[in-house]
Amino acid sequence: MKHKRKTVNLIKKVIIISLTMIIAVVSVSCGSYLEAVGNIAESPVLPSKTPQSSPANEPSEEPSESLEPTSTPEASTLPSSTPTVTMDPSLVLSVNPLTGKSEYMNEFSLTAKPVAILLENKRQSLPQVGISKADIVVEMLVEYDISRFMAIYQDPYRIEKIGAVRSLRSYFTKMALAFDSYIFHYGYSEYGQENAKQDLIDRNLTTVNGIFGEDNGHPFYRDSERLASGMESVHCVVTTGENILNSMKELSTEKTAKADQEMIFNFSTESSTKNGKEATKIYLTGIYISSPYFIYDQDKGAYVRHQFADVQIDGNTGEPITIENLFILKMDTQYIEDSALHVAITTHGTGTGYYMNDGKYIEIQWSRDTDSSKFNFTSNGEEIKVATGNSWISCIPSDKSISIR
Repeated sequence: MKHKRKTVNLIKKVIIISLTMIIAVVSVSCGSYLEAVGNIAESPVLPSKTPQSSPANEPSEEPSESLEPTSTPEASTLPSSTPTVTMDPSLVLSVNPLTGKSEYMNEFSLTAKPVAILLENKRQSLPQVGISKADIVVEMLVEYDISRFMAIYQDPYRIEKIGAVRSLRSYFTKMALAFDSYIFHYGYSEYGQENAKQDLIDRNLTTVNGIFGEDNGHPFYRDSERLASGMESVHCVVTTGENILNSMKELSTEKTAKADQEMIFNFSTESSTKNGKEATKIYLTGIYISSPYFIYDQDKGAYVRHQFADVQIDGNTGEPITIENLFILKMDTQYIEDSALHVAITTHGTGTGYYMNDGKYIEIQWSRDTDSSKFNFTSNGEEIKVATGNSWISCIPSDKSISIR
């Protein structure tokens, strides 16, 4: 009996000692945890920087920023802080009629005409700025083999800088009408057969011409950075999205309101090139002095434009110009025998061309009843489907050919 009593007492002592040790361990653990939490609360919060993902096999544009390692308990259940994003109340989600994509746009642009801005493309004026944000770019000859761009924006109002802005040609006016656009330019041609000034008068059209300065809200200015780099002043005329918005608001609603809200193309999530031929490299050699070509980038799902033997970039961002829909249209082109070898281009009637998207192409026919109507694009008699996204339209002489690989 004595032995049994001793055994029971021994078991009790073991239990008491074990409980005491457990309590001590728990107390120490809780103290350490509270201390760790206290340290985290007192430590300054370091901003985190998440690098944007880069396409495969391409280095990111900036090296990832290295932060000092911080002590954080494993498997922490502390809530993470999420920054509050404040949406500009003037932005409205809507479908862009020039791209077919849903995007946030300035409320004013929902009912206003698109804006067409004439941009220079001489080597000494490069790089252009703001061109990568255009919904549609039209490229046409202006003097012999020198091309010029007309960048068309449905909502340009948040673009930092757009330029270099140059003079208007009458056939650019006619192309702008195809997209129901309001034109911004700096001067215009007055060369007999190619007289943009007289063409505007005949059509009773008004534009924002920088030559007239304050009469049109004065949206243009000479860029100090370009001037400081040694560029001639003629290559330094630029504007901003905000200036464009202010100029448009000064004009009457009758002049700036859209004619309709229809999509400019027959947009679809899948284009008519699905069963087309391969087109990963397109060369426009012997047409423009810039010798432009387009290389399809599968990672980007777009064509990267090159000219003057280099990638064409936007000076605002330093990024290459990428194009989702590429049109090459053949148009009747006449060379005017004057000192600058200006050209005259017929932009209505019918013609042939090519449509490229997603690394493939089809041959197309274009038609346009008048210089005020939209373009109609068909293939084998049926209207083509155009992928949603931005577009580039290069208009070349009808007797010229291109190389597609």
